[in-house]
Amino acid sequence: MGSSPHNRGSRNNGRLARFVRTCDEEANGAQMKNQLSDGRLSGNTLESSQAERELQQANERLRLALAAGKMGTWTRELSGQDQIVGSPELCAIFGLSPGEFSGTLEALFGFIHPEDHELVRQAFARTAQEGAEHEVEFRILPRNRPMAWLLGRGRPNYDSQGRLVSLDGVAIDITQRKLAEQEILRLNHELEERVRERTAQLEAMNRELEAFSYSVSHDLRAPLRSIRGFSEVVLQRYAQNLDPRGKDLLRRACNSCEQMDRLIEELLQLSRVGRSELRLRPLDLSGLAQALAMELHQAEPQRAVQVVIAPGLQAQGDERLIRVVLDNLLRNAWKFTSKRADARIEFGAASLSEPGQASAASLPAGSDGQVFFVRDNGAGFDMAYAGRLFGVFQRLHSACEFPGTGVGLAIVQRIISRHGGRVWGHSALEQGATFYFYLPNREDAMGASRGS
Repeated sequence: MGSSPHNRGSRNNGRLARFVRTCDEEANGAQMKNQLSDGRLSGNTLESSQAERELQQANERLRLALAAGKMGTWTRELSGQDQIVGSPELCAIFGLSPGEFSGTLEALFGFIHPEDHELVRQAFARTAQEGAEHEVEFRILPRNRPMAWLLGRGRPNYDSQGRLVSLDGVAIDITQRKLAEQEILRLNHELEERVRERTAQLEAMNRELEAFSYSVSHDLRAPLRSIRGFSEVVLQRYAQNLDPRGKDLLRRACNSCEQMDRLIEELLQLSRVGRSELRLRPLDLSGLAQALAMELHQAEPQRAVQVVIAPGLQAQGDERLIRVVLDNLLRNAWKFTSKRADARIEFGAASLSEPGQASAASLPAGSDGQVFFVRDNGAGFDMAYAGRLFGVFQRLHSACEFPGTGVGLAIVQRIISRHGGRVWGHSALEQGATFYFYLPNREDAMGASRGS
């Protein structure tokens, strides 16, 4: 059944409308695609610009680092002509403007000190032939500035087929370091020369001191012995012809000779202590003290002195010299307790926390040595004068009260110092005295022995 013209027109108009809508949609879709594409292109452009800026910043930071470190980079191209390309920093090290370096090996070696040419050539050859990185120090002669030192480092660079195409590396200006090294060598040489001179002077002084000691021992003591001998002969043979005053004067002369002889002997001992070689070994200090205490009792058996010696005391030291230390300290204690009926002397090991140990605070930190003491209940001394204890001829009591030469404690201090130790005293008047001495372990003592 055929349709009417009106119906056919309506259908045609509907198709046209749908076609127009389809075209509009396709056009809109194409426009959107173009917009998206333009957006991606714009985004890629922005990303590329950002990457370029970051690369420029990284290169600038690298140039600053190279300049601050006085470093320059180089590449030796081997695939074509043998050319060297140097960074602006490397050109500056050679005193050249960027681009002024011709790039030939001949031009490079024109700046290298002639004496170092072979050294640099061998470094290049080793890297090219063996594929090993090189590091070489050499001198250069920059334009318009003094000679400089460079540290050159290089390594090989291969293509995908394993062929050597270039050598890449860096050159560092180490002039200041080399100048510092040369100054250190100069100072070391000067110091060694001074040590040799000082050693020669000390050896000469020791020879003179030995000659003086011999002179004192023989030339000075011989007349003293003669005076004492003649005085004793007069007292023995002609006593009946002398009045009491004459006899007293002769006895004083004998005593003075004996006192002077002891003084000379102690001065000789003091000089020998500083020159003798230390022979360190483990020591039984308790045994040494027992033997010395027995000698004191035998010399004055009429005295009732209680001597207490702690058992098992041991240390590292020179037996002969440490015996002198104990002898002086025990004899001093024996002497300064002579006016006490209840005299008491003690030898033992000390704790750093007990009274009088303030001076031990300056002992080496972490030391594993030992502190010993000799204590008595004798006359004591005023701590205000403690600084004079270890000086030669320094006495805190008059010779009328307690005889002595004033040298014994100086000998003690010198011996302990030679062992790398310390000695100090603590006391109060009429309350006795305690003398402490610190002896280090074997390693510290050996170091002190070498130092002395």
